[in-house]
Amino acid sequence: MSKSANGFACEAQGGDFTATAYRNSKGERRVTVEGTCACNTEGFELTLELASPPFRPVPEELQLDLVEHAPGGIVPPVITTTPVKEEFPIDDRVERVLIRNRNITLPIKNE
Repeated sequence: MSKSANGFACEAQGGDFTATAYRNSKGERRVTVEGTCACNTEGFELTLELASPPFRPVPEELQLDLVEHAPGGIVPPVITTTPVKEEFPIDDRVERVLIRNRNITLPIKNE
């Protein structure tokens, strides 16, 4: 399983991701970030995690990292579309999501 020139096995592009905010039954604001990546083999699992530490605290921005979890064992080297979807609590000031390690900025749309 080879990695690309940027060091990642899964290619992520901003046009393949969305960020949608909503309020739950308790009135708390949450954002669902979801998208797909093209991984260089099947079996990858992707997660979005809070970036730690943030570059600089920006109240209008939720900073995340896209994390690749490689498959175990032998897998065929075939480009595979792999989904990722996570939810995060946010406050009312947050307007955008930055997937920091992929340099992808997503405006948050309200549901």
